[in-house]
Amino acid sequence: MGRWLRRNQYRQETGRPSSQIKDYIFTKLKQEDARMALCKIDYYSDVMQQKMGVCIIIPENKWGHSLADRPADYRYPTLWLLCGGGFDHTDWIRYTALELYAAKHGIEVVLPGISYCGYVNTAEGDYRWWDQIAYELPQYLRKVFPLSYERKNNFVAGFSMGGYGAFKFAMQRPEMFAAFGNFSGPINIIPRTPVAPDEKLGQPCLRDDFCEEPFATLWASFGSAAKRRNTPDDNLYMLEKHLQAGTDLPKFYMAVGSEDPGAQDAYACMDEMCRMGLDFTQIRDSGKHDWVYCNRHVENFLNWIPLHSDYIMEDQ
Repeated sequence: MGRWLRRNQYRQETGRPSSQIKDYIFTKLKQEDARMALCKIDYYSDVMQQKMGVCIIIPENKWGHSLADRPADYRYPTLWLLCGGGFDHTDWIRYTALELYAAKHGIEVVLPGISYCGYVNTAEGDYRWWDQIAYELPQYLRKVFPLSYERKNNFVAGFSMGGYGAFKFAMQRPEMFAAFGNFSGPINIIPRTPVAPDEKLGQPCLRDDFCEEPFATLWASFGSAAKRRNTPDDNLYMLEKHLQAGTDLPKFYMAVGSEDPGAQDAYACMDEMCRMGLDFTQIRDSGKHDWVYCNRHVENFLNWIPLHSDYIMEDQ
């Protein structure tokens, strides 16, 4: 509200002179305009021994109204949403309508940055990216923000390389999540069987020039596929072990567009998951490897997951 309107409203409501408006404005701001929507945090990671960035979307239950009046012990359902390789903690906000979807569903969204590490502790050097994302960050954020601890209120998803990371998160911490989503992501970075004599960095390299310059950091993070195969970094290996053990796994939502360059590899992995006996939601629709596709499916994913939120956006 503009300054003149504030002063006019103050005189009408209180009958007091406008010289006493300061305290009135402060009170009204707390009541009406204390909006909690988007937090961008730079924090120090003990695991990484460096500064890290993360964005947190805190939903609003009605256009222009905050949840400042929520019960003090209320903890939001939370979506841990991972970015693709080479992206950071701002991209989901910049390229999709994620904030609107979070508001609609009353879900808090955590958006970590990951650079080009591939969601692994690196083979070269001692950069514990995975430990930071999967263990340190949840512990830190749950102390700072009202994030739910309950499994039924926690979900993980990702785009592109973040899809691999989200799958890995669900495999390594299945007790933490009710559902998992992969949008245009590689299901398994590690080939299940060796495909090259020297097992080049990270992915199946079928020709000498496969490791293009933009991916050099990624391959250096993974190192040899032989050292990652049949380890917790090998998603299909982990899935098979969980199915054999009868683990109570999160629900799976997998979406890859037919125009995606990695579609055929992803579809082959999805077929393998079916052969393993996993019952999951798989979507093979039209779409590219881009933010348009992700925007569509992050909205669909939020419509699909079993949310338990007391605060959803009221229609106007």
